Formats: sequence, structure tokens, C-alpha cells
Amino acid sequence: MGNKYNITGVDLKTELIIALSIVPFFLLFSALSLFLYNNLTGVEFRNIPFYITLGGMISGIILGLFFAKFLGKKMNDVWLIKEEDGILEINFKKKSWTIQLNNIAKFKIFGNSNFKYVSIFTANETVKMRIGNSGLTPFSSPEDLMKLDNFIDEIKPYFDKNYSKKDGTVKQSPPGTVKLTYLKK
Repeated sequence: MGNKYNITGVDLKTELIIALSIVPFFLLFSALSLFLYNNLTGVEFRNIPFYITLGGMISGIILGLFFAKFLGKKMNDVWLIKEEDGILEINFKKKSWTIQLNNIAKFKIFGNSNFKYVSIFTANETVKMRIGNSGLTPFSSPEDLMKLDNFIDEIKPYFDKNYSKKDGTVKQSPPGTVKLTYLKK
């Protein structure tokens, strides 16, 4: 133990902003497709075929995903994580947490090979790290996921020894899906 990790990712608040950035594109292109079809053909709005609206929705989602990818790269930052002598030091943007491992009430890991969500709960605060490089989680690189996996592998023996483990992985989940929760005994 005692390694330092610099992992690029986002926090929960930033992830929600990025996810919600798709909605305006979806709505705008849906309405735009109806408006253009109405103006070009003269067909009343109530008689416009559904596939016109559907095409606008799909176009909006596609452009929204490209915009979300752009935002993910612009809004990400580096999680600085260090564990030494039973103390976990985490820095992200202008926030800083110093957490003793025995003060952690719950340690939660969720994800697969393309994204990981790590949440650390104490009595006073919660740290929610989001690391991913898939279409819907465009914040990080594959190297960042490997660094996070190394951090988890380093800290996991402490939780295996001192906490009760709840493995929520479902058999039907895609291969590599992890749903682990460690609760204080």
C-alpha cells in the first residue's frame, strides 16, 4: 500500500450534467423534424407520420451523444488518490477528502470493463468517482480504468478482512460486470 493514483474521470454531479446535455438535442430535433415536414409538405401536425418524429429523435440523440463525448473530455479532471497507513487521501478539482479506512461505512464498486463507479460513504460525506471510456461514459482512457482497478485491488484486502461483503452481481449481467458493496460489520 502507499501508492499514488492519478485517474482521469468525473464526479456524480458532472456526470449528470453531461447526461442531461443530450435532452435538448433530442427535443430540438424532434420539434424541428415536425416543423420542417409541416412547412415542406403542408401536412397538419396531427397527420405527420410517426417515423418523421422518430427520425428527428434519433438524429437528436446521435448529435447529443457526440456533444456529450465532447463535454466529457472538457469537464473531466484528475482524481488524486493516495492510501497510506490506513488513511485515504482523495483530491478532485478543488475538493479534498481525508478519510480513515475504519471510518468508511460503505464502499461500493459498480461497473464493467468500460466504466466503473466507486462510491465511498462515511458518516459525514460521500465521494462518488465516475471513470469510464464507453459511449455513455466518455470521461477517461483505458489506462485510467486500469489504474482504478489497481487501486481497487490494493484496497480490497482491507475491506475483505474487516467488512461484510455483498456481491450483487447478477448471472445475466454482461461478462465483467461488478456489483460489490462492503458494509461495516
